[in-house]
Amino acid sequence: MEMISALNMKARKHLNFTALQYMLDAAYENPDISNVYVDNSEEPGVCILQLKHMFFIGGRYSNECMEYMFDEILTSDFKLKHRFILIFCEGNQWEQAIVIQFKDACNKYERSLYHIKPGGIEVIPVDFHIEEIKPELMLSNTNNLDMITDEIMGTGTYESMEDFYLLGIGYAPIINNKVCGFCTSEYPSRDALAIGIEIIKEYQRKGIAKALVKKFLQKASNKKLNVYWECWKNNNPSIKTALSCGFVKVADYPVLFVDFGELQ
Repeated sequence: MEMISALNMKARKHLNFTALQYMLDAAYENPDISNVYVDNSEEPGVCILQLKHMFFIGGRYSNECMEYMFDEILTSDFKLKHRFILIFCEGNQWEQAIVIQFKDACNKYERSLYHIKPGGIEVIPVDFHIEEIKPELMLSNTNNLDMITDEIMGTGTYESMEDFYLLGIGYAPIINNKVCGFCTSEYPSRDALAIGIEIIKEYQRKGIAKALVKKFLQKASNKKLNVYWECWKNNNPSIKTALSCGFVKVADYPVLFVDFGELQ
């Protein structure tokens, strides 16, 4: 196994199994956000794509590939830095090898993907202030700005806040001079991006999430961007918000969740 400089089409064809092609598009267009490992750089038969704490594994099963991942990628330093990983893989052999390796620290769950095309987005009138995430906001004396920077930089898809201002979309509800949530983009590509949203618990169930998403979608539509929404299959509040904003379900798919804390 070896690391290559970028996700190319020969390697990417082994990841056609995943519904999360928008993430692959982001990695393909911006190689800096991912690590790519193959068994043969000229004619890869196996591909491992790493996007921070997420891994996509496809191609013919290989013990060498699994050993490389366990020994060379998921090092002690990596496990200290990342509390958990999500693994999307094709075929029972990959899954069984991962489950055996991590034993009780590995669980299989399901996630869901939703999508909305650009066009026809109406913004909801609100009685609170929604601020676009721009330098003016981030340099202000508004409280809890760290909630925004932690999310944007934590996704691993922007090199800096300046990179986000250039490529991303984001809005935050400001109540009593405090950031009370965020709706920000991640995995941007030429034609699409994904949405990440969180509202502080005390402000949930007040229509804030839907209003933020509508504002987000209007700007994405103006840029002619497709928007994706990914969440756990049983996250009913998240699904309800997505559907109420016009998202349509694309697929359900399995994911292996490995909790490194369980290995200690």
